[in-house]
Amino acid sequence: MNKGISLCMIVKNEEDNLNRCLNSIKDIIDEIVIVDTGSTDKTIAISESFGAKVYHFPWTNSFSEARNESLKYATKEWILIMDADDEFCSEDKEKLIQLIDNCTEENLLYYFETLNYSGSFADSNNISINLNPRLFKNNYGYQYEGEVHNQLVNHQNNKRDVNIPIRIYHYGYLDTNIKEKKKRERNISLLKEQLKSEPSNKYACFNLGNEYFALDDIHKALNYYYKSYEDFSPNVGYGYILIIRIVIANYYLGLYDKALEFAETGLQYYPNFTDLYFFQANIYKSMGRYTLAIRSYEKCLEIGEAPSELKFLYGTGSFKAIYELGNCYLELKDYHIAFRYFNDTIKAKKDFIIPVYRIAHILKEEQTPLAEFKKVIENFFEETTRAYIIIADVFYSEGYYSSALEYIEKCEKNGINSEDIMILKLKALIRSGEFEQCIQMNTLQKESTFYMNASMYKVICYLLSDRKQLAESVMNSFDCTTLSNSNHKMFDVYKQFMNLLNKEPTQVLSEDESEKGYTGFILEICEILLINKKFDEFEVALNLLNLISDKTVLLQLGKLYDRNGYKDMGKKEIIRSIKLFEVYDKEALEILK
Repeated sequence: MNKGISLCMIVKNEEDNLNRCLNSIKDIIDEIVIVDTGSTDKTIAISESFGAKVYHFPWTNSFSEARNESLKYATKEWILIMDADDEFCSEDKEKLIQLIDNCTEENLLYYFETLNYSGSFADSNNISINLNPRLFKNNYGYQYEGEVHNQLVNHQNNKRDVNIPIRIYHYGYLDTNIKEKKKRERNISLLKEQLKSEPSNKYACFNLGNEYFALDDIHKALNYYYKSYEDFSPNVGYGYILIIRIVIANYYLGLYDKALEFAETGLQYYPNFTDLYFFQANIYKSMGRYTLAIRSYEKCLEIGEAPSELKFLYGTGSFKAIYELGNCYLELKDYHIAFRYFNDTIKAKKDFIIPVYRIAHILKEEQTPLAEFKKVIENFFEETTRAYIIIADVFYSEGYYSSALEYIEKCEKNGINSEDIMILKLKALIRSGEFEQCIQMNTLQKESTFYMNASMYKVICYLLSDRKQLAESVMNSFDCTTLSNSNHKMFDVYKQFMNLLNKEPTQVLSEDESEKGYTGFILEICEILLINKKFDEFEVALNLLNLISDKTVLLQLGKLYDRNGYKDMGKKEIIRSIKLFEVYDKEALEILK
């Protein structure tokens, strides 16, 4: 057996990911073995450009079979397992080299940390962590079992495995990758087939729960988690994740008592599991029990980040707990302490900018003079020029539209002129009553994601400056048959608004109570009119709410009134929402207080 490391991978149509993966590891491995299960893109060519040995294997609906096929061709002493949508952490390469050099005969298998990105882009603030077997001795009886989330097993020896803080970033659960590969539907189908032949397989139940959870079908997820939890043993490798998944699922469903019950159970099994304390605190905070929430968040900081074998979420023992402490004190309106915690959050995690928005809200609540307000916010950014767009958005979010425009102008003067800046400028202009400037902005192309929004803002500006024919001209420039579903709904809302202003017949937009797609567009029109004190037009726009069946409209209208300083009107609409539809939430109850 030759010394060194064989990288073993299974791939299919991974041209968008493979370069990143292989570039991250090519300088510290000795052999690349790739088993391709039917690629039709440039995957094979990319593999060969890195000197990989490529083997073809027909897909059998079993990841384990494909993975075991790749192990057959490894010729080096150690096998490293990665997926095409992985990236080896550059800071940990030396750790891997030292690990190989210093390993003993007792250690044949090593678990590394997989840091999973989720959401729309790779953001270090939105990472979940799990341990995966990544490095093991070749020809020592290791093989994979299980169709989807395959497990590495060894029926020949019981040598101990070791957890090593070596990090591998995983991009496979970003929204774009999931959408392209339809990973969830595929995995669910394979896992259900596995359960038909192995109905008592608790690991398959656990993974099915995870797939449904990712699809936001929390009830189904919880059902499978409970099946996996039957006759629970804390020694099972995924046990701590199962417990916290049950806690989170109950929390999302509003079953707070059940969530707390499982959190307490989990902490008896895993007393250093920081994430459990963190979600325990989240539950208390949602229940308005801030003293208990603060105590649990402080416990997170006392423990610190969980040990490798109990890591699940990134930051719960550091910046996330500090941030949530700030939120607790903000809810309690103790602005001084809240400010301190938000400030400490930024010190702990400089790229985590949400606390800046919270601090801006505190400054507004305390009626901080604008010059001082600006100075405080600017001081959070080392390089202000690049931060102007964030600062502009901060001021926009707090209703300082003229100040937002000042920072947008600074962006433009410094050559920063993205589509995001343009649409933020349009929003700030129209809310500042700068209708003519809004009309004159013609910088967005028809292909732009924001083109429809920009056009509808022009429609409002024309209508409010009594140029109805020009508004109609903009509307007539669109071919409704080519619009996306969301843009079509936006168009329909503005069309009915024009009909109301022109005292022409209107059409019902939706009779489906679950349809929420029109509501946001209607309320934005109402907000623009209210901010600009166009009360006559605002009264007309309120009739748009009669064209939909969304029962949350009175609640949202009440919040809109309250947000813009019309406190009594806000309370009135929230009370109507409760009386007519029994619809309210925590924020509404705070407004009524």
